[in-house]
Order: sequence, then C-alpha cells, then structure tokens
Amino acid sequence: MSQLDRGEGTGEGTGGGAVEDAAEGVVETTGRKRQFVKPVILLAIAFSGFLAYSFTPLGNYLQPVVMEGFFDSIEGFWWAPLVFIGVYVFLTVLGVPMVILTFFAGFTFGALEGTLYVMIGANIGANLAFDLARYLGRDFISRYIKGPIDRINRRLRNKGFLHMLQLRLIPVIPFNVLNFAAGLSGIRKLHFALATVIGITPGSFIYAYTAASLMQVYLAGAELDEVARAALRTSALTNLAIALALLVTISLAPTIYRKLRGKTIQAS
Repeated sequence: MSQLDRGEGTGEGTGGGAVEDAAEGVVETTGRKRQFVKPVILLAIAFSGFLAYSFTPLGNYLQPVVMEGFFDSIEGFWWAPLVFIGVYVFLTVLGVPMVILTFFAGFTFGALEGTLYVMIGANIGANLAFDLARYLGRDFISRYIKGPIDRINRRLRNKGFLHMLQLRLIPVIPFNVLNFAAGLSGIRKLHFALATVIGITPGSFIYAYTAASLMQVYLAGAELDEVARAALRTSALTNLAIALALLVTISLAPTIYRKLRGKTIQAS
C-alpha cells in the first residue's frame, strides 16, 4: 500500500474516531440530563401543594370556614366518608399540611369514625407519596449518599421500623415531609407502612377526639343555660388538656424508651 493510501486510511480512521467520540459525548450529555428529569418531577409534586395553595383557587377552598361548610353539606350522605378519604389522600400526596383536615374529621364524623377515616386516608396518601419519592428520586439520591449519610441510610435499611416509628410519634415532624424523605432513603416499604399505621394512630385519635369534644360545646351551647354551658366548656377544656398531655407524652415516648434502654444496658 502506498503512503498516500495509508494516509487516507489514517485520515478516515481519525475522522471516524472523532465522530464516535462526538456521538458518545451527545449520549453522555443526554443521559446526564435524563437523570435530572425524575427528581425535577418529584420536586414539582412535593411543592405543588404549597404553590397551588398560594397561587390558585385551591387556597380558598382549603380555608377552615369553606371546608367546614363543605363537609357539613355532605355529612348526611353515605358517600361522605369516601369524599373525605379521597380529599385526604389527594392533599397528602401534594404535601399539604393535614392537621386542620384531621380536626374536621372529628368535627364532622365524631372521634371514632373520624379517626378511622383519617387513618385510611393518611396511610393511603403516605404510601403513595413514599412510592413517588422512591420511584422518582431514590436512584438519583443514592449516587450522592456517602460518609455519615450512608451510615444513617444503612441503619434505616436494617432497623427502619423502629426509627420510623419514633419519628411518627413526634408531632412536630411534618407528616408529609417524612413521607417523601422516607421514600428517598433506604428504608424498606413494609417497615415504613407498618410504622406509619402504628405511629399516627395516637395522634389521629387525639386530634379527632379534641375536635369532637369542642363540637359538642358548639352544638349544645345555644340550647343550654349559662351554668350548663359553663360546665360543658369546662369539660371540653379538660378533655383538651388531657388530649394535649397525651400528645406530649406520646411524643416523648421514644426519648424515654432510649434512656431506659441505655440504663438497662449499662446495668447489665
């Protein structure tokens, strides 16, 4: 083969390599962009509740007065609990704070039935939010988990039920934030689901019970004389104090357990 032929061959080889490198660069760039698509969708869902509440008519519908009127209007129908559960699930997935809606469950359906409907809606919504976070964000987050965060992640994977249960019992930790955060972590789905069912039961009942007690005062106030009304208000405030004391006790239960367990281990 002549030098010209070899040169042409080398030129073709070099040109082909450049094209392949460029193609690989495009594929790599495209892949890098695609890995951000799911996290962006997750962020959009997580913040959609706040944005919708702030900048759309949804915020008007979620006002306590409007919600009270809506649930009062459907209270007598058999499908009212289904509507309440559906609204609870929808707002939970959107990340809207649910304490007010839990109170309305007690106002509208009473302590026991209200707690039941809250439990159904909250658990369905929590698991949907968990699944969304797991599908849309877990792979992206796992690429950056290193060092101490990785150790915490492994603990959640191995003993996730106890850790999640402790977090669920602390009322100051936002319910919806914890749903998405758990989905991004390594906790097992079964551990998350069981801890959620058990952990939110006391708080849900206390909120619904408190609301139902206050509702008794609201309904009976106009029909009673001043003395009976005062006694009823005192009873309602007592129930409220008991409910708050129970809520504080439950929230401190994980801390008390850890201290008692530490003393037991030291003694042994």
